[in-house]
Amino acid sequence: MQLFTLRYWGVALCLLLGHGLFAQDTLAFQNFETSSTLPVWTYTGNPAGFVTGFSSPNATPPNSPLGIGGSTAWQVFSVSGGNTLTFSNQTIPSGYDTIRVSFRLAAMNLNGSSGGPDNLDYVLVAYSTNGGSTYSNRVRVRGAVNNNCSWPYSAGSSAEVWYLPASEQVFQPVNSGLQVQDGIGYVEIAFPGSITQLSLRITPRSSSSSDHWLVDNVTLFGNKSCTNSSDSLSASVCDSYVSPSGKVFTATGTYLDTIPNTTGCDSLLTIALTVNNSSADSLVVDACNSYTSPGGTVYTASAQFTDTLTNGLGCDSLVFVDLTVNQSAADTLVEDACVSYTSPSGQVYTTSGVYVDSLTTTAGCDSVLTIDLTVQAVDTSVSRSGLTLTAQATGVTYQWINCNGGAIPGATNASFTPGANGDYAVIITDGNCSDTSTCRTVIVVGLDPAWAGSISLWPNPTQQHLNVALPEPALEGHFRILDLQGRLLQQAPLPAPSEFTVETQSLAPGMYFLELVADGRRARLRFNRQ
Repeated sequence: MQLFTLRYWGVALCLLLGHGLFAQDTLAFQNFETSSTLPVWTYTGNPAGFVTGFSSPNATPPNSPLGIGGSTAWQVFSVSGGNTLTFSNQTIPSGYDTIRVSFRLAAMNLNGSSGGPDNLDYVLVAYSTNGGSTYSNRVRVRGAVNNNCSWPYSAGSSAEVWYLPASEQVFQPVNSGLQVQDGIGYVEIAFPGSITQLSLRITPRSSSSSDHWLVDNVTLFGNKSCTNSSDSLSASVCDSYVSPSGKVFTATGTYLDTIPNTTGCDSLLTIALTVNNSSADSLVVDACNSYTSPGGTVYTASAQFTDTLTNGLGCDSLVFVDLTVNQSAADTLVEDACVSYTSPSGQVYTTSGVYVDSLTTTAGCDSVLTIDLTVQAVDTSVSRSGLTLTAQATGVTYQWINCNGGAIPGATNASFTPGANGDYAVIITDGNCSDTSTCRTVIVVGLDPAWAGSISLWPNPTQQHLNVALPEPALEGHFRILDLQGRLLQQAPLPAPSEFTVETQSLAPGMYFLELVADGRRARLRFNRQ
């Protein structure tokens, strides 16, 4: 029968031995940890020591695991008489075709960068199939033929034998130094399934402090023939998928998975997997009074929360919301105003009443303002008789003004007669309220037809501007544009030059008067704005 090299530490595995398929069970196991993996293979004897972790950079080999993967291992050095451990007798269940014992082995010099076990150093393996009554030496692993050598657990060579003949067989590298390929990192003895008991004795021997043997993962296996099976399945999942054997897959693809079937052999699963991804997003939200989250929850106070939705692939869509809830505002004002009142939003009210004004708070929410308003009206009507202007209001105080020059001293009666051409109005004060009448034009100086005939206007009709030429420059005066009803539309001082330009572009098409007053003379000329 051909032996198949197996370095697997699981509970059950299907493998090929000879021409058949076999299921493999772990019947006993010892890894020298504080809590060994079940089922534990107990032992008697006093181990010389234990090590864990990794060798130093100056050791041989450097930075190498002292136990499998850096775990705890049985260590023997400077024990010239040998350090024997006897692993307890195990009753072998029926139904197995092959029984196998194995362990992992490393040879090192943890004290320096050269050295290690030599030809005098060995690890001797003996077995008993009669309950420990007698033991047969079967495998002896020595250091190098040519002086010291070392190797890690991952060394490429192995010492694998059938239990017969019940005589010792020696394995050892030929060359000294680090033996990554020729070092014996794995020891195994195979037995027929017909045995009913088995115990094991391992004896490492070291001649000096530089010769270290490390033993780990002593295992008893049972192999039996079986029939493998196969199946397939399809799965569509979100983010990741855990296969029946416990593997985690995070990408779409076709995968193979192996689990034990009902006979204890492999069941090979072909998995057609589609992995859809969850999604995530974040929102920074400012809301007024309340906020309804994407998931439908209503919030009335500021908060940070995560909403879980479903994306188009049917997976979670996580939305992190940083929410600030601002409140709308409301207030009431009681206001007294003279003539008119302008609300905070810019609305102008001229009559008493209750009004609602809508503003916006600094946070952007509604601010509703109720205004209880009382408006006191002031009568500013003025009548004219000849050159005399008379205010119609009674029981009030008066102050007549020149619309172009301010208050007129002493003009505080209801009636006022100007002494010069100009525009005049009156300020009416009724209690705490004051208002100003419209300006009224009073012409004291009469028209001078002769001077008017010496003034030139062009072009007439005009569109954008009107050119004016006086017979001589004016020392002082002004010009005004009036409509045909005498309403003042434009006024400005006369320029110093005798020729100047008046802007007419802002006037609507129609007939207008250009009135000029200078040095005690007044002229009024008609022009047409097209």
